[in-house]
Amino acid sequence: MMRARFPLLLLGLVFLASVSVSFGIAYWEKENPKHNKCLQSCNSERDSYRNQACHARCNLLKVEKEECEEGEIPRPRPRPQHPEREPQQPGEKEEDEDEQPRPIPFPRPQPRQEEEHEQREEQEWPRKEEKRGEKGSEEEDEDEDEEQDERQFPFPRPPHQKEERKQEEDEDEEQQRESEESEDSELRRHKNKNPFLFGSNRFETLFKNQYGRIRVLQRFNQRSPQLQNLRDYRILEFNSKPNTLLLPNHADADYLIVILNGTAILSLVNNDDRDSYRLQSGDALRVPSGTTYYVVNPDNNENLRLITLAIPVNKPGRFESFFLSSTEAQQSYLQGFSRNILEASYDTKFEEINKVLFSREEGQQQGEQRLQESVIVEISKEQIRALSKRAKSSSRKTISSEDKPFNLRSRDPIYSNKLGKFFEITPEKNPQLRDLDIFLSIVDMNEGALLLPHFNSKAIVILVINEGDANIELVGLKEQQQEQQQEEQPLEVRKYRAELSEQDIFVIPAGYPVVVNATSNLNFFAIGINAENNQRNFLAGI
Repeated sequence: MMRARFPLLLLGLVFLASVSVSFGIAYWEKENPKHNKCLQSCNSERDSYRNQACHARCNLLKVEKEECEEGEIPRPRPRPQHPEREPQQPGEKEEDEDEQPRPIPFPRPQPRQEEEHEQREEQEWPRKEEKRGEKGSEEEDEDEDEEQDERQFPFPRPPHQKEERKQEEDEDEEQQRESEESEDSELRRHKNKNPFLFGSNRFETLFKNQYGRIRVLQRFNQRSPQLQNLRDYRILEFNSKPNTLLLPNHADADYLIVILNGTAILSLVNNDDRDSYRLQSGDALRVPSGTTYYVVNPDNNENLRLITLAIPVNKPGRFESFFLSSTEAQQSYLQGFSRNILEASYDTKFEEINKVLFSREEGQQQGEQRLQESVIVEISKEQIRALSKRAKSSSRKTISSEDKPFNLRSRDPIYSNKLGKFFEITPEKNPQLRDLDIFLSIVDMNEGALLLPHFNSKAIVILVINEGDANIELVGLKEQQQEQQQEEQPLEVRKYRAELSEQDIFVIPAGYPVVVNATSNLNFFAIGINAENNQRNFLAGI
């Protein structure tokens, strides 16, 4: 019976307690109208931080009220002002002998002050956060996630968390930027991965000044192991402005020089004589290793550009140029000889040799020297006329000469139609090319023309783009290691595609089918290595 009544008694006690609490709260709010108004003003605050701070201030009013009641601090009664006295100014001290001394209020217990201090500190944090939140309201509107984090964490965010968040945002922006640039850089990556394409950036500048420059192409075998058979061949490019001279020099390599643009006076200095030739675009000449030569650009307006195939004789893929006079690039090789040897060899005083060959004035010491401006220098019209005397030009008769220049267009084209012309000279037709086992070609194509798919049976072809643009496609087999290759698995072919422009060089290995499409009027030269008995096999059209 008691167990059945116990829940009812418990509910009754809870009800009486809630009623008493509600009456107590209502009575307390009635007795404390300031606290009630304070709470009503807090309800108008929408921001959670300001609402929390407002309730804390209202609680302080409650605490102060209770402390006053507990300490029974009597409030001073209002004193009527003396009729003869003026109203008291704020801050002035009244003097009244009849005034009874005010009771000294009881000091507040120390724990109360500490609690109050802690409560005020808790109020100051949200206030500081409110100010910071007002200043950063625009940023919070832009980033909702950050605003939520700030509300859940009322204290200022630690600096390391801000730095980590900023670092994450920077990383996201960088990834987005990389993804946007990936498509633009895809062509550049394919260009760099194409082992048969050598762009202009693959040249290394050997010398450069205001009158011209000399550059050498990267070694072929360094670009790809598929080009190992070209390790003994190098490509040189020479450019010069009008009325300039490349100083006399020789090299430890056989040169095959081809004029791409402009006019050149090329002089070869032999033991007994000097041979000078006036070369135009399409002319070619072999310069044997160790032959001293110099090049003049006699034109007043047009720049000179020529390509040289170098075949070193001392070290595979490495050669040196030796200048007779001292230059900025190097000293004269004659300076390596002793003074007595030079005087006996030239039958001249050493002072005169210094002045003429080493560019040293009489007043200079033996260890001092005045170098020439550079390897390429500007010369006068009179000097050009003197160097151009007896200069010979190429002709149809020199096509079979052993030591004279020949022009690639001197014979009829081997392929010709309204879309272009294909000129070629093979080793069987020229002794200079026979000694080097090389053929030379020059091709002119109109915009939109197509050089049909074909392959060379033996020759490795080096294309040099002179003018215009073209798309080229080369088909070869994918590189696979023999130990990993299985006979049951068929070999896969790979297409090497490239967009060619002026000064680009492209290598076509023997047996690799290739097709060239001219996207503008196109002119290019071709140098074929291992040219003897080579056959060009077309896969369509012929």
